[in-house]
Amino acid sequence: MKKITLFIAAALLVAVALSSPLFGATILHRDAEMSDTLSFDDAYYAHLAKFATEQRLVMEGRRAEADSLARLKAESERVLRIACVGDMMLGGNYPTPRFAQNDGRNLLDDVRSYLVDADLALGNLEGVLLDNGGVPRYGPDSKGAFMFRMPERYAERFAEAGFDFLSMANNHTLDFGVEAIGSTMRTLKKAGIAYAGVQDMCDYAIVERDGVRYGLCAFAPNLLMCDMRNLDLGEKRVKQLREEHACDIVIVSVHAGAEGAGATHVTRRDEIFTVFNRGNVHAFAHRCIDAGADLVYGHGPHVVRGMELYKGKLIAYSLGNFCTPTGMNLKGRCGYAPVLLVHISPKGEFRGGRIIPAIQPYGVGPKIDTSGTVLREIQTLSRVDFPETMLLISDDGELSVKE
Repeated sequence: MKKITLFIAAALLVAVALSSPLFGATILHRDAEMSDTLSFDDAYYAHLAKFATEQRLVMEGRRAEADSLARLKAESERVLRIACVGDMMLGGNYPTPRFAQNDGRNLLDDVRSYLVDADLALGNLEGVLLDNGGVPRYGPDSKGAFMFRMPERYAERFAEAGFDFLSMANNHTLDFGVEAIGSTMRTLKKAGIAYAGVQDMCDYAIVERDGVRYGLCAFAPNLLMCDMRNLDLGEKRVKQLREEHACDIVIVSVHAGAEGAGATHVTRRDEIFTVFNRGNVHAFAHRCIDAGADLVYGHGPHVVRGMELYKGKLIAYSLGNFCTPTGMNLKGRCGYAPVLLVHISPKGEFRGGRIIPAIQPYGVGPKIDTSGTVLREIQTLSRVDFPETMLLISDDGELSVKE
């Protein structure tokens, strides 16, 4: 009775295995000397059971393989949307209050959806978050001195707009001393916003979203900042994020280059503003891509600059002033305020993107530009400064690769 039960169980396992469409070509041969009276020995039962088990394992393996291939296909078709913008200083409280209407709550209304809908939204924090105090770099009556101190409650404005990361690497982070840097870091952390860019205080940040691990770092040619003039440091940081921290996507923010309406071109050499060496942003960006970065976006000149594809990775050299409603020159080119949407795969492969053109009127934040002015500027600068690039920017702002 025991042998018959074992035989029936083994036969059922074999039947199940052979009934699968995955195994239609598999044939079990009957021994020519097999007895018609079913007088099999124990070895034969064991052979049948072993065969059935093997077929079940093969079936499970093929199913797992099919599931794995389906996941890989889904990942290859997935596109991440990264939103990048330039300088932001929403309103100052030093030396006298300079705030937009409704305490700045509506400054980003026209472009908010592009930031909120992105998988990751990034920008540059031009100044510090500190309600009062700090050690001002210059006196309140100093002519030509710009110092930016935002109230701490403005961190919530950035969070409400959808920002995931803000660069602190720029020439205004030290406007009110180390105390203000600490206040800024604490305030951003409380608001749930990642930050980086101050040497040995916040060298980099890691953000995880929907199963993707982003490594973010920021650089500027200024005191206490992660210095972009040190190309070895840029390379080291990118490799650290990629290799030591196993980041899927590595993004570099850089605040550099000369400033003002006449600083629209990438010179491919060190740029001097007044007496300060503001670095060679072209060499720095290329070094970061060589080290494994997937995207480099810039700001600092207060105007937009051209874009290029280098080794298949996008470099946007300057995104200008994005939301600086008070205390800054917004005339002409200095008021161009695009949102750059970059589409990349979870492995960092460029998949296109779009430039959302905007212009800043004084005091109200970025407004969508329907005239084509901002797009034409970026198209022209990209074509002139990077004639070799494979990046194509259409008249409606779409980014693609030339065929």
